Amino acid sequence: MNSNQNQTRVEAERAASTKLAPLQQVRKFVRKNLVATITATIGGSLLLTGASTWNIWNIYNGFQSTVTKQVELQKNSGQSLYIGQILSYSVKLSATTGDPKWEALYRKSEPELDRIIKQVMADVPPAISAEASKTDEVNQKLIAIETEVFKLVRQGKKAEAMQLLFGAEYSRLDQIYYSGTAKVLEKIDLSIKQQLQDYQRQLLLAMTISGVTLPILIGIWILVLSAVRDYIRDRQIAQAELQQSQASLSSLNAALQTESAVREQQEAMVRLASEQLQQDIGDLLDVVCEIESGDFTVQAQVNDRATGLVGDTLNRLIEELGRTLRQVAETAYRVDANSKTQKEMAATVAQSTSKQAEEIQQMLQLTRNVRQSAQNNMEQLNVTNRSLVTLKSSVAEGQGTISSLDRDINILQAGSDRIVQEVKTLGEFVGLADRFVLDQSEIVTQTQILALNASLVAARAAEQRDPKLFAAVAREFESIATQVSQLAQQTNEGLTNLEQRSTQIHKVVSSVDADVQRLGGLVTTFTQGVKQASDVFETVQSVTERAVESGDRVSTASQRIVGAADSTSIAIESISSLSQQITDRSQDAQKLGDRLNILSTELLENIQVFKLPEVLPVGTNSSDFPESAALEVAV
Repeated sequence: MNSNQNQTRVEAERAASTKLAPLQQVRKFVRKNLVATITATIGGSLLLTGASTWNIWNIYNGFQSTVTKQVELQKNSGQSLYIGQILSYSVKLSATTGDPKWEALYRKSEPELDRIIKQVMADVPPAISAEASKTDEVNQKLIAIETEVFKLVRQGKKAEAMQLLFGAEYSRLDQIYYSGTAKVLEKIDLSIKQQLQDYQRQLLLAMTISGVTLPILIGIWILVLSAVRDYIRDRQIAQAELQQSQASLSSLNAALQTESAVREQQEAMVRLASEQLQQDIGDLLDVVCEIESGDFTVQAQVNDRATGLVGDTLNRLIEELGRTLRQVAETAYRVDANSKTQKEMAATVAQSTSKQAEEIQQMLQLTRNVRQSAQNNMEQLNVTNRSLVTLKSSVAEGQGTISSLDRDINILQAGSDRIVQEVKTLGEFVGLADRFVLDQSEIVTQTQILALNASLVAARAAEQRDPKLFAAVAREFESIATQVSQLAQQTNEGLTNLEQRSTQIHKVVSSVDADVQRLGGLVTTFTQGVKQASDVFETVQSVTERAVESGDRVSTASQRIVGAADSTSIAIESISSLSQQITDRSQDAQKLGDRLNILSTELLENIQVFKLPEVLPVGTNSSDFPESAALEVAV
């Protein structure tokens, strides 16, 4: 009944939890994880409080140290200005009066100024340190000039000291020193203001964080306290329910006492059965001890109790174990024999692999020789191809020369034809000359006849009455006849010479004609020879081109042979490495056979410990099992 009430209440709480507001869900989560929530709240509160306290304390310490440091810087900077004025006035008064007490005051104040400047440079930030270093350098230069002034004053050279002291260099350095010191003070003030602003921002941030976290902590603590109050109320309700449960348990206790008496009777019966069971278990344990000692011939007792079923199962297990061990012994002997055979086979394989490796090395060397021969052939083919290319170019040049010679022969043939034509023209001219000679011969004959007639006329005229006139006419005709006769003689002589020359020209023209005809025959023969040579060159060119193509194909084939030789070499090397791996595996197989032989021997020695039944397992051939092994196992 209580369980039903609890289940109903749990279901009601589950139904109500789906309708709770977010705040109520948070309160429920806090009540469910109250201890963890209280621990987290206390830890978070302590953490936030500690962080805020540490932050404020850190800001306070930083602010205090910064203010102290900056005040010290301002104080030191002011002292540096004050001591600098003292040093400046001491130098000027010493140069003016020559009193040594001013130099003593200067020497007394100078170390203090150096100490203050070094302290300022050590305390200032890096941004101000550069300006302070420049000011210190200017100060050192001023000190050097002032030391020189004191030296001149001690030597009694006041005028030179005053001139050096009131010179432009000293005034410039003094102005730089004071302006640099003023800049340092200004930067220090600016740094102080910036740091104060930073601390103000940090303090404001810390106060803001504290102001934000305080309401959160208050809300969390309100939730925690509310959860604690609800927890106390639930504890009171649970205590009332517990008291009610105790009353119910008292009634249940009485019922349990009655049931316990019944259980005691049942325990007595169980005790008797347990004693019998312990006895049976003792027998079974004895059988198990015999089995542990290696005796597989023992048999457990079988009865009608539960232990009888266990004994029967144990007997079958003993039989199966005996059969299994006999099979293991048989297998061990077979493994021993097979391991020896495998060892011998591995040795044979190793020897064969070694021979194969040697043959592979020989094949590899032969492949390398083939590759070298192919490379040599390829190089020779390259040389042959280059020679063929040269021959091809020479043939092309020869063809060009033959073409040029053919053109020249054509020109010569045309010239020969023109010579033949000119010879024919010359022959015709000689024929005309012959006809001219004949005509001139007739003219000479007619002239001679005319001269003769003139002589006759002159003779008849001489016979006329007027002898003087006719004598003159006769003399004139006689002179004319004489001249005509002389001219006829000269013409006859010229014609004779012309006839002789015409005869010579006939002979020359005949010989030239014969020579031209022979030259034409030679030109024709040479032309045929040139054509034959051109045909031969074309044949040589085609043969050369085919030879070049064949050389290229042979070179390609040689390259393929080289590639095939390389591939064969790589394959043979792979085979060699594979043979080496086979050799290694054979050696490993030999080692494995040795180990297997050792393991089989150890297994046989271990099996000899057991005492097995003499009956062979079902399906086992006795001929496959060594007789000695059977005897050893049966012992």
